[in-house]
Amino acid sequence: MHLASNEFEALAELGQKITQISHSLTEDFTPEGEPITLAGSDDLFAGTSPTQLLQVTSGQVHYRISGKLTLIYGPGDILGLSRMLSLPDGTYSSTDALTLQPLERDTFIAHVCRDEKRQKLWSYFLLSQTSWLQQALAQEMRQEYQPHAGFLRFAPGETIIAEGDEADLVYTLLEGRAHAVCNGVVVGEIHSDEIFGALAVFTGQKRIASVVANTDCTVLTVHKEEFIELVEHQPHICIGLIEEMAQKIKQLNEQLASHEA
Repeated sequence: MHLASNEFEALAELGQKITQISHSLTEDFTPEGEPITLAGSDDLFAGTSPTQLLQVTSGQVHYRISGKLTLIYGPGDILGLSRMLSLPDGTYSSTDALTLQPLERDTFIAHVCRDEKRQKLWSYFLLSQTSWLQQALAQEMRQEYQPHAGFLRFAPGETIIAEGDEADLVYTLLEGRAHAVCNGVVVGEIHSDEIFGALAVFTGQKRIASVVANTDCTVLTVHKEEFIELVEHQPHICIGLIEEMAQKIKQLNEQLASHEA
């Protein structure tokens, strides 16, 4: 089983383990029904008993919820686990030829319960399924909260941020170098891969300094609402910002000390 969209390597590995467990659970099980070969189907469970499971022998099965393709199952995967407990379930379908092995719920569960090793495998199977679904949901949420970013380019001497402007964007310097200026005084340098302009977004204040390009600069911009939402769902971004702000404060203190001296 795997997501219809691209998935992280750890998620793919867990999906493979779940399929391997499915094989182990059924390798010495004798099903009551004969394998079913289909050229394709819009609903694999149409007209079947609520207690019937299906194991994919060959081909691929598409799983949709409210019409949206979410999962793809392959050989070894067991279908219909939610359905057999009368829980909400989506639709299983296939556009290509496939072979399915029917598994009667009660007979299969009895087979699992007769052997302690299979009982442990079944527990591991259900726990792995839960873990996989949790990780898949987390991945989809991270993708959903990817901000709509834009790219801007600035020539040397051009102003990227103007002091006194409203803070409606957060910036990341992808290429080049820039410096921050407050009341005509250079107060800091900005280097590649550095996020800047976030402090005013968090405080709701206007820009307290200007940022001017030293060299040709390429900048990634994110709207403040999307940036705040992104931080809420990926808190590790805050850690990097705090570290950068602490470093800037240290630099400003050193500049202040040198002027007073």
